[in-house]
Amino acid sequence: MTTTKGRRLRQAALFVCVTFACARVAVGGAVFFRMVSPTNTAITALSAGGTLVWSNAATAGVTCTVQRAVTLTGSSNWVDFVRHTATNTAVSLRVFDPATPAGMAFIPAGVFQMGDAFAEGGNDEVPVHMVYTSALYMDQTEVTWALWQNVRNWAITNGYDLYPPKGDGNATNQPVHTVTWYEAVAWCNARSEQAGLTPCYHTVGGAVYREATYGPEAVCDWSANGYRLPTEAEWERAARGGPAGRQYPWGDIIASTNANYAGTNTCPVAVFGANGYGLYDVSGNVWEWCWDYYGPYLSDYASNPYGPTSSWEGKGRVLRGGSWEESDVRVARRGWSNPEETFAAIGFRTVRRAQE
Repeated sequence: MTTTKGRRLRQAALFVCVTFACARVAVGGAVFFRMVSPTNTAITALSAGGTLVWSNAATAGVTCTVQRAVTLTGSSNWVDFVRHTATNTAVSLRVFDPATPAGMAFIPAGVFQMGDAFAEGGNDEVPVHMVYTSALYMDQTEVTWALWQNVRNWAITNGYDLYPPKGDGNATNQPVHTVTWYEAVAWCNARSEQAGLTPCYHTVGGAVYREATYGPEAVCDWSANGYRLPTEAEWERAARGGPAGRQYPWGDIIASTNANYAGTNTCPVAVFGANGYGLYDVSGNVWEWCWDYYGPYLSDYASNPYGPTSSWEGKGRVLRGGSWEESDVRVARRGWSNPEETFAAIGFRTVRRAQE
């Protein structure tokens, strides 16, 4: 590891660059991190496990931005990676994980501005507000039809009510669709048990959630290490890929080369470019179920990253990302559906708890 100090910016931020090789990039490649802070800041360590340590002049209340680059040449190679609020003069943050599960991406803990900063969406996308989310692993792609069938086949011989025709797909490498919220929740538990992990979802009585029906109500154990649906805040933060205040993961203009939208059907996953966290198809292809009830930001989301306790629309649950049939696939856009309903434009991806 090498450390070099950079130039002072107009806002008196001190850049400190850290160079290291990351196992998750191409062999022989490197990833560079630097710190942007409103006070003098110095990176003091970077562990083999991906934990970045820095000190800052202020005791607390300072929000620092970690920026990332894959090359030190060029004038615009640095992009925001994660923002984190300092609580002391010394701060540690895990910025990468060499043991990220296959097919998943590591999303570091941090804060972000959630909502529509362009005032182009509906009233349900405001106010823009700061939210903290813990570190997690997220599927790089939407759950495919092949993966859905693999887990479902295991599930129906192990006590789960996931018998066909639950779920559908146009090809094995395209996203599963026509899945209810309840079926997605039960499938997450089946995937967890198949992999030897602790299921996240239970009934109110404490039993592992296996019914995939309109009830009983599901309760989430947030400390479990199994697969689950992302919260709405987790989804939006991961979908943004690090930078804030953009309409789409890649910028503010969309074209047919960016995403599968305003089209006629689903397409294979990962045919479009990934965002800054290595996630594909967070805009377009299929809507993605989230854990949350569909409710207002102002009364719940600013203080509760797990979302509101009831919905504006009966039992409605949040959908994110837009789909192949939508023209509006902005990263801040919110959708919803009743949890028992299925459509050919709704699928999901899963997350797992990660070490901070």
